[in-house]
Formats: sequence, C-alpha cells, structure tokens
Amino acid sequence: MVNIVLHCSDSSFGNSALIGKWHVTERKWSGIGYHYVILNGWLSSTHYNPKFNGHIETGRPLDNSNSIEKTEIGAHVKGFNSNSIGICLIGKSGQFTEEQLYSALELIHDLEEQFNTVNICQHSDLDSKKPNCAGLNMEGFKTNLEKYKQLLSKYK
Repeated sequence: MVNIVLHCSDSSFGNSALIGKWHVTERKWSGIGYHYVILNGWLSSTHYNPKFNGHIETGRPLDNSNSIEKTEIGAHVKGFNSNSIGICLIGKSGQFTEEQLYSALELIHDLEEQFNTVNICQHSDLDSKKPNCAGLNMEGFKTNLEKYKQLLSKYK
C-alpha cells in the first residue's frame, strides 16, 4: 500500500521551482521533496495568473510502475517517505481554491489507478509536529473523491 500525503506550502504563492530551490538551499536536500505541486495561480507575491490556478507541476518524478523505486523516494514526511507520494498544495493550511482541490481529486484518482491500493492522508496525520498541514477536512475530501470517481465511471 502506498500513502498519498497531502501538504500545504504554508505560503500564499509559489511553484515547484521555488519550493525546490528552498529545499536545496535551506534544507540541503538533493531536490524538491514533493512529487507534485498544485498551484493556486499566485506565482509570486505580486503576480497572479488564473491559468495556473489548479495547475499540477511535477516535483520528484515517478515512472508509470505501481511501486516507488529507490530513485523516486520523496522527502516530505519523516519515517514514511519510502512508501508515500507527496502532494503539496500552494497556500496556507486549509485555504485552497476549488480548482486546486479539483486537481487534487484528479491526480489522486490517477495515482489510485497506478498504485492500486492507497491510503490518502495529510501530513498532520503522520507527523504530530505538523498539526496544521494540510488543514483539510479529510472525511469531506474523501467523499468528494468518491463522487468524482462515480461521475467518471458514468463516462467510461
């Protein structure tokens, strides 16, 4: 089973390049810790582009197999990285756009199809030192995911 772990950037703007730079410079990691970053449209503190609201960027790349290889392991939740996929939503805890949440549902659906058995959680579920990350109502989020999957099944 693979964990899909949702995170917040705890910033009002950003993208995978900015987070990657911070992870390399400040944390001294080899690259960005997350596998995916979902943008909110704010590319900098002063520049908003609505075309990027909900846009999914790749962080640490994954191949199309149904396992996480050693070269694909992220750095986003201590003690769980070897069997988890990190998705970071740009924004403060629990303050995400509808477009971001919809993109998260799409991405998680795709990851469920790839990895078969997944556990969807947020950073705070696995790390008590991060009590507000990502700040989602997980019961409501999982309900929306089931509704999304039911809607898709009608068109297959």
